[in-house]
Amino acid sequence: MLKEMFVHTKAHWGLLLTGALAVLFISFCEFIIPQLTKTVIDDIIPGKKADALLETGGLIVLTALVLGLLHFTSSYVMTVVSQKAVLGLRNKLYTHTLRLDVKFFDRSRTGDLMARLTGDVNQLQELVSAESLSILADFVTFVAICGYLFYVDWQLALLTVATLPFLFISSRFFSLRIKSAYRRVRQISAELNNFLQDTLSGIRMIKSFASEENEEKQFVKLSDRNRIAAVSASRLSALFSPLTDWLNYIGMTLVLLFGAWQTMRGNLTVGEVVAYLAYLRLLQAPIRSFSRLVTKIQQSAAAFERIGDILDTVPEVRDQEGAIVLPSVKGEIVFYDVDFAYDEGQPVLESFFLKLRGNETTALVGSSGSGKSTIADLIARMYDVQRGDIYIDGYPLKAVTQQSLRSQLGIVSQEVILLNGTIRENIAYGQPAASGEQIEAAARAANAHEFITALPQGYDTPIGERGVKLSGGQKQRLSIARAFLKDPRLIILDEATAALDTESEQKIQQALSRLLPGRTCLVIAHRLSTIQNADQIVVLEHGEIVEYGKHDVLLRRNGRYKELYRIQFP
Repeated sequence: MLKEMFVHTKAHWGLLLTGALAVLFISFCEFIIPQLTKTVIDDIIPGKKADALLETGGLIVLTALVLGLLHFTSSYVMTVVSQKAVLGLRNKLYTHTLRLDVKFFDRSRTGDLMARLTGDVNQLQELVSAESLSILADFVTFVAICGYLFYVDWQLALLTVATLPFLFISSRFFSLRIKSAYRRVRQISAELNNFLQDTLSGIRMIKSFASEENEEKQFVKLSDRNRIAAVSASRLSALFSPLTDWLNYIGMTLVLLFGAWQTMRGNLTVGEVVAYLAYLRLLQAPIRSFSRLVTKIQQSAAAFERIGDILDTVPEVRDQEGAIVLPSVKGEIVFYDVDFAYDEGQPVLESFFLKLRGNETTALVGSSGSGKSTIADLIARMYDVQRGDIYIDGYPLKAVTQQSLRSQLGIVSQEVILLNGTIRENIAYGQPAASGEQIEAAARAANAHEFITALPQGYDTPIGERGVKLSGGQKQRLSIARAFLKDPRLIILDEATAALDTESEQKIQQALSRLLPGRTCLVIAHRLSTIQNADQIVVLEHGEIVEYGKHDVLLRRNGRYKELYRIQFP
């Protein structure tokens, strides 16, 4: 954890050096003030030196002013460094997360990932702070004061340090328990984030089922678990701090009593005892800082464990060493003896062969779970096959970079993903440099221009989160416009019209008829009326090809395709 934070702070060594020098001078100023106090009590008061009293008082005020400026400098500088360190770590975590494969996101919760990217990263900021850096000054202060105390009275000094072993033992005892407690807090906070993400994104479903009261009860339960975990962790921290103070006060009492006795015997002056007590408080400050730092380190360690889980995750789907950039393709795709399973022991495809001819439309039909969408995901290399190879124009997919493959691929699916932005921004997603004319041309080709211009702000109309202000057909036409603008060589249509009304389907079919010619297209469809003109229809059942051919040929065979056709057209 400390090594990771050092990586993100070492680039700011100038600021770190400034902060370190500030805290060292803080240590020096704190050491001077008790000496000035001793001078006033032992020299100035007995000698009735009024001029020296004013000078010494002014020097104390000036030293305190310098001390305040140094505290400001160290605090400000370390805030800048900590913010930059957190920024670097968050960017690294986000970049790494984006490059993880789909399988990682299949098994991860969105709310949990959000909690790690925000709350857990913010927690690490506590490690790079003025208080953390002050440990350096505290160490110097601790050594200097111990040396001074032993120089003045070694017996008194031994009484002072007698409580230190107990302080370190208690710190060790509490640190492990505090870390475990705060790990539990972070986990439950992530569960709460997951619940919020699920409910807020599914608010329409909740309202349609009138489930507000049930969701409220679940939220209250999760919130209460979060409260219990936080209180439990806080209880440990709250107990640790007063225990430390109690041990410190024991040391102070011993010093006060023994120092007073030494003064009565004439071995110490009153000024020396007062200075000694002042130094003792300074000596206790590092111990208090250390106890607070232990709590922060354990909180941060619990957060870093969750961050490290992601940073240590290696994507299964990644560019192999020496992967080449895929040249402009014609689009012939071949599945050669492919085995694939999402989970071990549950194969979806076994010894699978399939050929999609370039510049032609191939349709996949079959029952739910037959492997249609899996084939589309494998072409886009969202997953890697366990055995066999998939070739595109003779290139194995694993031998080309993912970016060069997907840049030539357009996907229009039943579930349209839109951003919480304007229509213009959504059409231009993936092509941010597109001109207004190009965006409008894509919208016209997708039969979307008419409904866009009818909106209050036209192409600059905000569409709401996930396009909630648009109908299903309008969302789908924006998705097709996005594909037009990208101008891909390969098109995958995954149930693109399955959930639309007849009028919307007709408009989308018209748009697709302009998009598909001259490209390789894979169509996944339940509605057989949409694929009758496909160059090749492949019928799948349980991950196997049971029939293939053109629409008319398959109807004459009286096989599985005809059964599906009769179900839809009795």
